[in-house]
Amino acid sequence: MERTELVLAFGAATVALYQVWVSVQLLRSTLYEPKQKGLQLLLVWLIPIIGAVIVHSLMRSEGKPPYTPEKGYTEPGDHAS
Repeated sequence: MERTELVLAFGAATVALYQVWVSVQLLRSTLYEPKQKGLQLLLVWLIPIIGAVIVHSLMRSEGKPPYTPEKGYTEPGDHAS
């Protein structure tokens, strides 16, 4: 096996592993309905790298709470006891 073939095989394996990882994370997620998960899985596997990156970034952006208050901080109008 030539060096070029080895590099291509390593790249393809890396892409496939990333897609598998994103797929597993998506299937474990509670953020989406089963139909949405199915459509996103199609995106991951039909558009190899780009689809996985899009789904991964969507899961990250929707999975985190938008705001985490600092300890001891209250919003204006909140009355802490």
